[in-house]
Amino acid sequence: MSNVRTSFRSVFAAVAILGTLAACGEDGVIDPDPIAGTYTATTFRVARPSSSEINVLAQGGNFSIILGGNGTTTGTLSLPAVVTGAAALQASMVGTVERNGNSVSFEQTADTFVRDLNWTVAGRTITVTNQSVSGATYTIVLTR
Repeated sequence: MSNVRTSFRSVFAAVAILGTLAACGEDGVIDPDPIAGTYTATTFRVARPSSSEINVLAQGGNFSIILGGNGTTTGTLSLPAVVTGAAALQASMVGTVERNGNSVSFEQTADTFVRDLNWTVAGRTITVTNQSVSGATYTIVLTR
């Protein structure tokens, strides 16, 4: 009977360890919301009609957004004048995020293209590839 208890405890311990590891993220920390975290644009391109594609990051723009585990967002979108075609733009990304499967949608107080795009989450990235909104086409990769 003692060997059965010892074997049962060993199996139970192994199952508990495997369950814990399966619930952990890449860094070994349990992640209750797989999209929560800080994301920064690592690719950010915009093409307007009758204009060549602009690498927003190379022009000094940036996009950073923090997704809270409670569905809130903060962050900043900065676009230089060469991208907007007018004055430079800086917009707050304060708002909310909603995930439905692999789709992510943003809702911010600031009226920008960010909330009009259909975003896709995969691993540590949230992306938009060649999507058009208001005459401009966007390719953006946000990386956590």
